[in-house]
Amino acid sequence: MKQGTFLSLFIKLEHLVQRLPEALQQPILREITPIKTLFLLQRAPRLVLVGDRSASKADFLNALFGDEALRKEEESLRDGFWQTFSRHGHGTMAVLDSRRPVSLAAAEAALTTQSADLFLFLRRGTELDGEMAADIEHAARIVEAAGRLPDSQPRVLGLQFGDDEKAREQLHAALHTRSEIGAKMIGTVPFNETPAGINRLVELLGAELPGEAQLEMARLSGNRVLQSQIAQVVIKSATAISGAVGAQPIPLADFPILTSLQAGLVAGIMHISGREMSARLAGEFIAAIGANFGAGVALREGARAVVKLVPLWGNAISGAVAAAGTYSIGRGAQAYFIEGVSIKDARRLFRKKTPPTPQLT
Repeated sequence: MKQGTFLSLFIKLEHLVQRLPEALQQPILREITPIKTLFLLQRAPRLVLVGDRSASKADFLNALFGDEALRKEEESLRDGFWQTFSRHGHGTMAVLDSRRPVSLAAAEAALTTQSADLFLFLRRGTELDGEMAADIEHAARIVEAAGRLPDSQPRVLGLQFGDDEKAREQLHAALHTRSEIGAKMIGTVPFNETPAGINRLVELLGAELPGEAQLEMARLSGNRVLQSQIAQVVIKSATAISGAVGAQPIPLADFPILTSLQAGLVAGIMHISGREMSARLAGEFIAAIGANFGAGVALREGARAVVKLVPLWGNAISGAVAAAGTYSIGRGAQAYFIEGVSIKDARRLFRKKTPPTPQLT
């Protein structure tokens, strides 16, 4: 399922929603918005490197990617220009290395073509010397220039290579000596190239990136925590939509909406995990965990029949059934595609029918 196919699915879903009562349309469309932001506006994160030239760009990028994204002997070839680095089939990242000796003019010219999501001040050394002062001065001028560009709100994160807490505190204090940087700071953190250190950094970057760049970071890094956080956003929205649609007292009206939504939910979680979207595989997964669309329809229509005996309660039960089914499908997909559990364990999670909590507002 390519991005264009995914877009067509959500266009279809929005058209189906327009058939529902007008009062329900806007709340549902609001829940669709975060899903569209993640998948349809998805783009590469854009990072600008400033600071210490001795902090290897190749070491940093290769650690993030878990693969050789850049060879050591090639790391200075395109300094001063945006470069795109890829992890095959998992995503891309745009990086602008603007550290000295790149000129302010060159860095500013590059930033006029693409705005930065984050400025990363890299530091490997531990001495507060003239080189450090010059690096901070250069970074301050670039961040200040970026702030003058339209629609640009530069933010800076300091990365102290290694586990020296005193050095990290020194870096933090030194960066705050320049108001151009200090006013834009989101913090300073240690960075060591162990799996735990890399994961902590990826999760921090994911939290600070704009929504349209978070998904690509999760895919290219393979970080399960970040992937699960994004999956939960999608599951929450899909669950809320399902509950609202399923509660409508229109026999069988919800079937095309819910089937499209649930298939899109699974395909989306596959994509978050780093796999290619596939409507066929999404359908096979839904069948493998025992999610029977026919049974779901029967349960919801049975609940609606209760309306004849107890007005309003039948619709509420029907909506809860639809929401619980969607939540369980999403939770099973997250466990299988992101957490790596077996299909048997994913089926067990689906059958728990964990009560969903999201509500439309």
